[in-house]
Amino acid sequence: MLGTKLKTVISLVAVMGIAGTVSAYASTSSVSPKDLNNKVAVSMIKADPKPATVQDQIDKLYASLKPGQVIAYYVKDLKLNPSDRISFAGRGFVFQKYNDYLAKIKNINAPSLAKPASLPKGYTFKAGFLYPQNPDPTSALYEKLDKELKEQAAQGKKILYTKPLEVVEESSAVLTFVKNKVEVSVVASFVKPSDPIGGTPVPGSNPDQKTETLGINGVECTYTTELNGRDHLDWTDSANQVHYSISAKNAKTDVINFAKSMVKK
Repeated sequence: MLGTKLKTVISLVAVMGIAGTVSAYASTSSVSPKDLNNKVAVSMIKADPKPATVQDQIDKLYASLKPGQVIAYYVKDLKLNPSDRISFAGRGFVFQKYNDYLAKIKNINAPSLAKPASLPKGYTFKAGFLYPQNPDPTSALYEKLDKELKEQAAQGKKILYTKPLEVVEESSAVLTFVKNKVEVSVVASFVKPSDPIGGTPVPGSNPDQKTETLGINGVECTYTTELNGRDHLDWTDSANQVHYSISAKNAKTDVINFAKSMVKK
């Protein structure tokens, strides 16, 4: 199964399959065994590489994206793409300065996320990120892209087909802060409606997690301790349909202090 590279606007050419070629070696009438071995060795070293795989092409496609670009792609191979669905590759924006992040977020549709007015003692801003929103599978845009790419595939002989698209919103915003070796990440993501689940949902359990409910500024939050990862505190702003998550490794007090300066009822 080919994964979609997470990651946002436009103008990219379709990736073409790369075919390897084989160069022939022609001997001459005056070649010693030593020279012949040397020439064969050189010929082997210079042999063309194997044809690029579909995953190689997708990796190259992603590497060529600039911040703010997204491309839809379709793999015409049921072994590689058994669900027969289109996928997306997008590159988000990275900001080393908070003011640059603020300037960008004011001009696009993205989840509301700003640096706390008062950072916990010792923390400084490290970086900001904005990640693109892929078209929802139920949207008209998704259906349009699905139809266009599969029509191209039906008429072509390639395996990979691509189409650039314009992103109208960012799916998530991320701010990171550091204090010595501790890094805290704050993520804001738009809440998307979930697909309907048949039957009665059964609560899941994870032996590697421990959750507890905390009340912060009148808002119910969930703190999750991860035995094999970063702990995180989560809450949802239902009015604006934005989910927030603050995570760090072994820094519960700091995470809660961040939340106290950010959670609003």
